[in-house]
Amino acid sequence: MLSNGKRAILGFTVFAMFFGAGNLIFPVFLAYQAGESIAPAFTGFALTAIGFPMLALLAIGRSGSLEELSSRISPGFSKVFTVTVYLAIGPCLAIPRTAGTSYEMVSAALRMESSLAELIYSAVFFTIAAAVAFRPEKLSSRLGKVMAPILIALIAVLAAAAVSLPAVPAAEAAGAYAETPFPTGFSEGYQTMDAIAGLVFGAILIINIRAAGASESRKEEAFAVIIGGLLLLAVYSALAFIGYRAHAYISDPSTGADILSAAAGEAFPATGRFLIAAIFIIACFNTSVSLLSSCGEYFHRIIPAMGRSTWILIFAAISCIVANAGLEAIISISAPVLGIIYPGAMVMIVLSFLPGQESLRYSYILGTLTAIAVSAMDTAGIPLPLHESGFAWFIPSLIMIATGMIMDRRKSPSISQKGDK
Repeated sequence: MLSNGKRAILGFTVFAMFFGAGNLIFPVFLAYQAGESIAPAFTGFALTAIGFPMLALLAIGRSGSLEELSSRISPGFSKVFTVTVYLAIGPCLAIPRTAGTSYEMVSAALRMESSLAELIYSAVFFTIAAAVAFRPEKLSSRLGKVMAPILIALIAVLAAAAVSLPAVPAAEAAGAYAETPFPTGFSEGYQTMDAIAGLVFGAILIINIRAAGASESRKEEAFAVIIGGLLLLAVYSALAFIGYRAHAYISDPSTGADILSAAAGEAFPATGRFLIAAIFIIACFNTSVSLLSSCGEYFHRIIPAMGRSTWILIFAAISCIVANAGLEAIISISAPVLGIIYPGAMVMIVLSFLPGQESLRYSYILGTLTAIAVSAMDTAGIPLPLHESGFAWFIPSLIMIATGMIMDRRKSPSISQKGDK
């Protein structure tokens, strides 16, 4: 059993792994657009931006790894699905974007922008991130104990300062938030893709729990998930407050980053841009380290001839190149791939908590493959019900899960009878 202090550090580690640039931007922009409908919109967002990612961590703790969880469909599917997930959320999308997004804030703060400066920044950023990622068992002491508290403190300073800024009456909800605030917020949280990240981070969390000296990892994992989830909720709430109050000093922002920059500029005219840059650098750095460590750990396990550090260096180098040369092209490919596999991952996460796992084979197969197939059709532009909300896959998957459960129940008695003979 770990001490409360170690549990708290593991909880901060969970927060640090998930909280990247997108997590900074989404709740701010949601609150700005939702206005007077912020309560249902934020509730929907929290369910998918916090609930599913935390469930993903627990699902990996129960199954052992993403590969083992997805092997319930088939061994071949498991290998292809797992490699696709790690590449898509790693060097093909999320890792390069950590440098690209944070550089935008740094260049704005320094009022300097050039291709050479971005290349130098990316090289330094990924060199340091790779050096920290070499020791995945040390992430709790480096990210959880140091970086995450600093990040939360900086966000708290900005949120506290926002209280003193001019306030206006609650704005009317804009766009889809005016008609369907809860489903729209739910879909916005779903777009963070953090449930996929949870499947990737699960193995690293287990490594840190064992490194902390825990003999029973599942119990300590539950504590870390609860603490990390509460930290995410608190920080998302603070960011949503900033967005909710932002109508007094900004109009027609393009993203949440615009709102945060405006809030920092209003609260701290001389230093606000440096505060925002620091927040984005730390958030992006934490996520980059976690993803590099996770990808290096996985690919070393499936191809042990190459060391974990070598894999991390390879992915850091690829990410640096992509961030400077072809990020938009890579995103145009990897983002739709993530959109296709994400619903299948969500189905597997939910099914992993049902009792009688050994008898749910058809439920996994039919539910997961249906979610992926329908998402592929949706991504291809085939008109489907619930397309606009991003949930075209939901009802077909639910139907096929129910069908699979009927098939599993019919199969179970025959298996047990055959065993009795």
